[in-house]
Amino acid sequence: MDLASLIDGLGVTIANGDASSVRICDVTEDSRTAVPGSLFVARRGGTFDGRRFAGPAIECGAAAVLTDDPGIELPRYPKATLLVTDDVPGVSARIAERFYGEPSKKLVLVGVTGTNGKTTVAHLVQQMLNAGGVRCGLIGTVDVDDGREVAPASMTTPPAVELSRTLATMVEHGLAAAVMEVSSHALDQGRAAALAFDVCVFTNLSGDHLDYHKTMDAYAASKARLFDLLGDDGARVLNADDPAHADVGGADGAGVQLCSMLGARGASWTAKQGRATSAGTPIHLQGPGVDVSADLPLLGAHNAMNALQAVAAGAAAMRRCGRTDEQVIASARETLASARAPRGRLERVSGDNDDITVLVDFAHTDDALEKTLVGVRPVVPEDASLWVLVGCGGNKDETKRPRMGRIAATLADRAIFTADNPRTEPPGRIISQMIEGVSESQRPAVVVQADRGRAIAHAVEQARPGDVVVIAGKGHETQQELPGADGGVICIAFDDREVARRALALRRVRGRSGASAGGAR
Repeated sequence: MDLASLIDGLGVTIANGDASSVRICDVTEDSRTAVPGSLFVARRGGTFDGRRFAGPAIECGAAAVLTDDPGIELPRYPKATLLVTDDVPGVSARIAERFYGEPSKKLVLVGVTGTNGKTTVAHLVQQMLNAGGVRCGLIGTVDVDDGREVAPASMTTPPAVELSRTLATMVEHGLAAAVMEVSSHALDQGRAAALAFDVCVFTNLSGDHLDYHKTMDAYAASKARLFDLLGDDGARVLNADDPAHADVGGADGAGVQLCSMLGARGASWTAKQGRATSAGTPIHLQGPGVDVSADLPLLGAHNAMNALQAVAAGAAAMRRCGRTDEQVIASARETLASARAPRGRLERVSGDNDDITVLVDFAHTDDALEKTLVGVRPVVPEDASLWVLVGCGGNKDETKRPRMGRIAATLADRAIFTADNPRTEPPGRIISQMIEGVSESQRPAVVVQADRGRAIAHAVEQARPGDVVVIAGKGHETQQELPGADGGVICIAFDDREVARRALALRRVRGRSGASAGGAR
């Protein structure tokens, strides 16, 4: 594609060179992948300054560089066209969409934002659309499904160029729709700024990422940017039970679909749940043209709300794809009855031969941890205990640490404080901040074991038959980020699920029969 067409109308200044004579064959933000004919986006990031790599990109053959610095240092040769803009993130996102043929406009695109529940809602939307014969891709925290392959995700919302490239791959492979998680960081940094959404979902807002956003108002404002990317006839699927829904998604106007489990006024989608068992939760869901009952194989009221919003968003997307109400109902019923939670979302890792239940969950905020423990409590036998193992990430929002500690000590019978991903922080410092939220009377029941592997082994070994152990915080992650001797971060292979399975296998070998210490308070 010729460079002049690529930047037309985007407010880009040509500081050097002639755009009319340049053909672009690739757009990249990574100088290591630059090839002859590439447009290199020299963007400042949180960790690296891409402007430092403009020279290496040109030496690899990049034909043009987009930057916000007209004085950027470039090699004397070979020549490259220098493009300057004050808004590199926004302009590069629009360039990427143009280069890849506006793929977001060729798909029915569903965006999901919120503090918690994004991953589960996105996966359930994909399951519902696929069940209804609408091939749907996925971009999220756990997986990326582009219609060609399913691969582990490296971040919740990829950079703009990668987003458009992935959506283009979905179009190429015949997908009709896509659902993606859209993080507050991505919205603030303009990664999704050029995408055209048909359905936007707001799940909830609670304290998180304040190390980045600084205030809850700024955090909410970043979430609200998703709804600015929605078409005039798009659907806004909002959790009406969360007070922030009006500020984030707007409570009035065409396309607003309020979801409630608490009888919120004006809700068009409602759900009621029955008594939970270890197998899941009976649920009755109603919405425009939809009335469905099913046994949802997921635990907790938060997952009932996740399912409700997923069906509401899935219904809107299916109807845009020409599906009838009957097809929507059939797809919703099938999805609710066979719902598969994403990896690490209240994932059961114990088996039928184990005398305790062990669940791994990604809950890493106080709100998510509270909902997880409240959701699990009904399936804990009357004479058994609920255990929780939890930590907090290092170099992240410190304000939630005491809240996490308080929730764990208050809602579980046994709490173990351990390391999550401490990164460059001493695990002991993080745990001390968690303990600040625990009352003096509760502290004797809290065990501190900074080594996460030993903490998991302790919980599995000491639990009595019938006990339920929730291992919270890391979920699907397969690495742990620890402080390095040089002040940096080292990553080690660590999967909560595999560590727990080994501990369970050892418990079976030892034939634990309830003689261990512990038990209900």
